[in-house]
Amino acid sequence: MRFTTISEELAVTKLKKGIEREIEGYFESKGFSLIEPRIFQKYDEYVRSNFRQDSSKTVKVLSGNSRIFILRPDITTNVLGEIFSKWDGEPPLKVYYNSKIYLNKPGGKILENYQMGIESLGDDILDADKEIVEMATALMGTLGEPFILELGSSKYLDGFFREIAMNASDESEIRELISKKNRYSLRRKLQSLQIEGTILDFVLDMQGNMEEVIKMAYSHEINHEMKEALDELENLREFFTDKQMAKGIKFDLSMLPDLDYYDGIVFKGYCQSIPNKILSGGRYDRLTEEFGVRVPAIGFMIDMDLVTRIRNKGEK
Repeated sequence: MRFTTISEELAVTKLKKGIEREIEGYFESKGFSLIEPRIFQKYDEYVRSNFRQDSSKTVKVLSGNSRIFILRPDITTNVLGEIFSKWDGEPPLKVYYNSKIYLNKPGGKILENYQMGIESLGDDILDADKEIVEMATALMGTLGEPFILELGSSKYLDGFFREIAMNASDESEIRELISKKNRYSLRRKLQSLQIEGTILDFVLDMQGNMEEVIKMAYSHEINHEMKEALDELENLREFFTDKQMAKGIKFDLSMLPDLDYYDGIVFKGYCQSIPNKILSGGRYDRLTEEFGVRVPAIGFMIDMDLVTRIRNKGEK
């Protein structure tokens, strides 16, 4: 956020700190405890769990013994390294953070992005999914303007691609086209591969009203993994409908996670005035195996720079 005067900067910083205290109080009321992420992270550790990410965006630091570290580009993997190196209790473990990530920007500048978020480890999968998505919805509701929480499952498309055993390069290209919602190029790619009559013909239509999307998706599931993904989403749909929270939640089965380690429900939050995602998260049980033990794990981050901008605009 750019400022024209120091008075403006101080006022916005004061507002941001007030919002942080509100969110910290909310997290703690839900049983989450503060954890402080490390500033530096092992480069190979990050790349191993994020192989699709562009490593040129990471801010690299050379240590005294010539080992490569990076300024943390992602807080979840950073926090898990700390937790699993010294976890001495029984699950579940619930933590929250209030910190920054660092990424290279064009022109040699470094992006510093303030984030807050939570990680829930070891809890019952369905109970944790409900709690975390409900908390995400509650936070989006504090922004003071209409919002949408888009909810999907990475397992649905993962199950489909495993079933058809497509060439890895073609699969990667198709996933990229789906992620960009590029309907025309996706259709041409499928025609070139002579792939017809699959969910890939309809996947970009599988977004919107929860009940309609889930009904359509069930008609195209072809294996247990895809059905399991839909059963989990249907449980969430019933939960949010019963709690009268369904208005701001939409299903999107064409949603692909931003990070490779998600392996279950994924979600992103948007509001009316800003096109960028404000909140994002999901389930990442598989990632915990990288730290020696597999436990159920889910969390989300909220972009505090965007939250502050929205709240500041609303107070003027």
